[in-house]
Amino acid sequence: MSLKSTILVYFKELKDILRDRRTVLSMILFPILLIPIMSVGMAKFMHSRMEKIMAERSMIVWISDIESDILLERVSAIDGISVLSDPIDSTLAIEMLREKDVDAVVVIQHGFYSALDQYLSGDSGIQPSDIGLYSDETRQKSQFAVNKVSNVIVQYRTELVANQMNERGLPPGLIKPFMVAMRNIASAEDMGRFLAGSILPYIVILMALTGAMYPAIDLTAGEKERGTLETLLVSGVSRLDIVIGKFLTVFTASIVTASLAVGSMAATGAGLVGMMPEISDKLNFSIEPLGVALMIMAMIPLCAIFSSLLMTLSLFAKSYKEAQSYISPLMIIVIVPAMASIMPDTELSRQAALIPVLNVSIMMKDALVGSFDPVSVISTMAVNLILAAGGLFLVLKMFQRESVLFKM
Repeated sequence: MSLKSTILVYFKELKDILRDRRTVLSMILFPILLIPIMSVGMAKFMHSRMEKIMAERSMIVWISDIESDILLERVSAIDGISVLSDPIDSTLAIEMLREKDVDAVVVIQHGFYSALDQYLSGDSGIQPSDIGLYSDETRQKSQFAVNKVSNVIVQYRTELVANQMNERGLPPGLIKPFMVAMRNIASAEDMGRFLAGSILPYIVILMALTGAMYPAIDLTAGEKERGTLETLLVSGVSRLDIVIGKFLTVFTASIVTASLAVGSMAATGAGLVGMMPEISDKLNFSIEPLGVALMIMAMIPLCAIFSSLLMTLSLFAKSYKEAQSYISPLMIIVIVPAMASIMPDTELSRQAALIPVLNVSIMMKDALVGSFDPVSVISTMAVNLILAAGGLFLVLKMFQRESVLFKM
């Protein structure tokens, strides 16, 4: 192996892939621009959409057997609520809700108020029927309408109970003698690390794969399709130097893409927190230096695995398009274990450390959160380094096979 020849091939291939528009888009522009645009754009869109839905008037169908309904009066006074109280069948009303003609249906059974009066007077043998509150939970507007109506009904029920207790000389606070105070012991820094640990590993793994994909195809199947691979093979440079140079080029693209994705996500997260002051005291994105170091340690062998695997698959293709069809299933195979960081309460166990991609996803999550098992980390690194070496060896073997290099 000649270091000079390897470096020569490396810089030659690096220059070539930077001339390719698809590679530049996937390696540089996608993580730098698309991630923040999608994240910030989606957040703004969702915020504006929620405001629009809340500002729209909701139509409620009210079904009751009495005209002077105190609950109907209170609901009719809610801002943004229109009530349709004309006599209508409950089946028809629910069908209207299903057809999105109305947003909620309230059904008060016959004799509800008389049964309620008797029950409050001490006749425990008569239990008022439930108030039916129908919604379509697939529609946000319907859920908002139901929440508004439900709040009014609960408030009315609380007032009734308070009045009855007052008449009996009991303190109104007796209905709730104590409260449950929910307090989160996790600091804003802990919550920020938890959120980063859930999202960043998944993004990093996908970006590492995406960043290596187009260079791997271009430097193997692409060169076979263009007929330039033969020229490189007869240039006097050994195949070992060619393979190492191409591998390092793909590896560099993968590392750069993953690193840019991390930086882009970090900047986007900080920007979103700045845009929403109401959560700034609950989230603080700060990553410990040890967590960053462990992320880098996990990324290096993973990018090497992806680079060697993608180059091997692409070598079997005789065209750029065919290589893409070979690689597409790999995306699905990688996405499933990469989502381990998003799953709740996942930890890097000794068994999970032996599963490729899954181990990196959980290791990065644990590193960002600040809780990890050193033995599992060592096992993960050992497994991935072995796989990376095996992948590089496989690429070298494929470059020795004429039937693979000159497949037509």
